[in-house]
Amino acid sequence: MSLSNAWIITQKEFAIIRLKKTMIYFYAVLPLALSFGLPLLIWHVINGASIRATDMHYISGLLNAFEFFFAIIAVILSSYTAAYSIVGEKIQKSLEPLLSTLVSDQEIILGKALSAFIPSFAAVLLANLIYMTLMNRVTYNLLGYSYYPNLSAVIVLLLLVPVGIILSIEISTISSSRVTDPRSAYQLSMVAFIPFFTVYVLTEISVISLTSMTLLIISGIVAAVDVLMYPLVIKTFSREMILTTWK
Repeated sequence: MSLSNAWIITQKEFAIIRLKKTMIYFYAVLPLALSFGLPLLIWHVINGASIRATDMHYISGLLNAFEFFFAIIAVILSSYTAAYSIVGEKIQKSLEPLLSTLVSDQEIILGKALSAFIPSFAAVLLANLIYMTLMNRVTYNLLGYSYYPNLSAVIVLLLLVPVGIILSIEISTISSSRVTDPRSAYQLSMVAFIPFFTVYVLTEISVISLTSMTLLIISGIVAAVDVLMYPLVIKTFSREMILTTWK
């Protein structure tokens, strides 16, 4: 497999993303809404509910849940791009020429995966840095120290977010290889959103707690699923089927 071929495909995908304003807005608005909205919500809670430093457990629970939001956002962002990558090109009649070249299936998949991974991770990283900076300012007087960065945040940002994006891309690749409509592909790709949302719900009803160890376990499970799904992705992405049966 040639990484240079994969990167050429990635650059081509970036050019397509730049032309689609809806994608650019999607990458900007959703992460930034969390970056500014969540600190504003905590500021309202602290100033409106007379919370004291003794309520640290309550505040830290909220902040851990909010940090987990960024993993969910990463899955949503990457699903949107990856799902469009194959079906969208098919509609625009630009996929068949690519599939007719000597570029391997693995190179095509890697190139398209990078085009979804890089902007999704970059958007979440930037948004998370803004969020942590603002949240530290909001909570410093209450806690007496800067809450971020901490181990849980590092695990979410550097472990859970990347493996979550990979899972999302794999599911999106499988779904978009089997349907001919971008909307259907995106809806099917949102399957990756379900386990992350389930974890969040379980934290809200106090079934689990998002400790560093819990986040490590979740990240390990998602990484294992990523590895197990890769052969299925390669098998599902069939250029012969796409070229001969898609109309």
